[in-house]
Amino acid sequence: MGGPAAVVPGGLCVAIARAAVAAGAAVELVGSIADDATGDAMVLELARAGIGHAALLRVPVSPEPDGHGAGSSRPRLDDGDVQLGLGYLLEFDVLLLAEPLDPPAEAAALDAAAFRGAQVVAVLPRGVSPSDRLAAGATVLEAPDEDGGAFAWMIGRFAAELDRGAAPADGFTRAAAATGWERRP
Repeated sequence: MGGPAAVVPGGLCVAIARAAVAAGAAVELVGSIADDATGDAMVLELARAGIGHAALLRVPVSPEPDGHGAGSSRPRLDDGDVQLGLGYLLEFDVLLLAEPLDPPAEAAALDAAAFRGAQVVAVLPRGVSPSDRLAAGATVLEAPDEDGGAFAWMIGRFAAELDRGAAPADGFTRAAAATGWERRP
């Protein structure tokens, strides 16, 4: 008989983190994850992939639509969560926002990045406009609807280039060339 099915963390954020680790960057996720057996398994898989998880908020699973657990329609992290999560990190040179945050949480993230002198990269879904502050202080990229993971690989590579001190334009050019992104239709 087989054991329990393997849990594989997924989504754009984890795909970008995996790519950045593969490109040589140290990565710490700031986010939320269920406080249950599945969440435990996901944390172990992140660790095996070399992705730091000290700033992951463990959230009780709640069937309520307004809770912070499964089924929640509210943003997963509020400004206090972002401040706490980023406060766990002693230093960072790049802050990558892999999904939109509500305005107070976005402000907390941008304030932390400014305090640390970190470059900010924001990935937004198609059709979502950045706030004025995000547009002025970050490299903002629009995620394609589907691409088989090539976009995440390129963004992870881009973050690693920035982490090594590259200017955004140079880092993006190198990441796109290394991943073949510029040849995509």
